[in-house]
Amino acid sequence: MARGSAAESGIDREDAVLAALADLAGLAPSPVLAARLRRAAPLVAACDARAAHHDEPAWAALLDAVTVQETRLYRHPPQADLVGNLLPATLGRARAEGRPLRMLSAGCATGEEAFTLAAQGMQAMAEAPGAGLDILGLDLCRPALRSAAAGVISPGLGDPLGLVPAALRPWLEGPDGTPRLHPALRRSLDFRRANLLHGFGEAAGFDVIFCRNVLIYLTDAARAQVTAALAAALRPGGILALGPTDRAPAGLTAQGDSVWIKPP
Repeated sequence: MARGSAAESGIDREDAVLAALADLAGLAPSPVLAARLRRAAPLVAACDARAAHHDEPAWAALLDAVTVQETRLYRHPPQADLVGNLLPATLGRARAEGRPLRMLSAGCATGEEAFTLAAQGMQAMAEAPGAGLDILGLDLCRPALRSAAAGVISPGLGDPLGLVPAALRPWLEGPDGTPRLHPALRRSLDFRRANLLHGFGEAAGFDVIFCRNVLIYLTDAARAQVTAALAAALRPGGILALGPTDRAPAGLTAQGDSVWIKPP
């Protein structure tokens, strides 16, 4: 009887933790999340569902352990190429308005997506100077953010530079051919811990937003909430790039390869 009660108590705790993760970070139940929770069993045991908050130490540690941090430089070349082709016009608008080009990596993981955006922005500016560049990366995972802020290009699987076009390699490759951020890129990058469910507030007003490999892990309600917030955070004429299975909110114009533009 006691053994059965303990098992039931364990199931109740798992359900409470899953419900709390959905509420505080929008995470949907999935085999990936279940496997990560099993590996993080001691962290799960330390979490009190009644005190669930992404800044509460036990829950912050659990979020570090269960959020997916898969990323790489120039991850989906056709999409990255398309955004690169759209950047000159976007940069021209920023220059005409006397402000920097602002780009966001929402769910930046270890930073490779933000590094790619910075390299593309720097390349566009080198060809048409006259504007500054600000890149913001947001994520909940603290170890990933520390890696991103340190400018570390993760080795991942295979050559980290394997997908990067030759024109962008000088921004992402050291003199010895190893992956390394150009100092100018480091100065344009800023990484912060943030919960995408909370929107972007004063940080809004981006010319380009990337949010790949994030929405697929969220509940339907959280996915709709975050997608709407991303669209709202775009400037008129801004570019939104999502994952291949993601849907943009109504009112944006499709460009192909999961890229949309907000009408001017």
